[in-house]
Amino acid sequence: MNTTKPIHTAELRAVQTMARDGITEMFLGGMLLVFSWLYSLETPIAVFGALFPLVLNPLGKLLKSKFVYPRIGYAKVAKQPHAFRGILSAAIVFVIAIVAALGVFTLIFGFDRGYGLWLSYFIPAVAGLLMAIGPWIVARTYKLARWYVIAVLFVLCGICLPLFDIATGYRAVFLESAIVGGFSLVYGLGLFVTFLRKYPKEGAVHVSH
Repeated sequence: MNTTKPIHTAELRAVQTMARDGITEMFLGGMLLVFSWLYSLETPIAVFGALFPLVLNPLGKLLKSKFVYPRIGYAKVAKQPHAFRGILSAAIVFVIAIVAALGVFTLIFGFDRGYGLWLSYFIPAVAGLLMAIGPWIVARTYKLARWYVIAVLFVLCGICLPLFDIATGYRAVFLESAIVGGFSLVYGLGLFVTFLRKYPKEGAVHVSH
């Protein structure tokens, strides 16, 4: 199923230019690390992790206005609703597959063993695939190769962590979130520092697309 559509070349270049700062990668990494830490506590406070993106949005706008726009200008691009629909559709398919797989596992191995195998090995792998959908669509839509790397990391962690008995079940999901989050945060920080050095504030030219 094709979940992306071609976007205008000028718009594509504007997005790629605005993505050089690494702020999105930093925020993705920070969000994944916070989610991993909160949900690993296995306490009711973990539900507040869902509010974390609400804090990141205004912070991101502040960082953009202070460090990015004065250096390379401001570009407003059209939203890509088809990308969101693609992510939502894929997520629904995966949820259905997860429930169906539980039935298959319990039917073949019995409830106790089937549930154990499903939780220990199937859930981490599917969680990795599910979390890889967003980065993969971003990479395809805006031609940002580094987001392919993030997507592949999700998939590899989801498969390899339980396969090599490093972690299974929900712990594997927490750990894969922490691994990918740490990578994304460090990579984003590197992009941000490089961006600040490459585009000094004094030479800023404001353009709007």
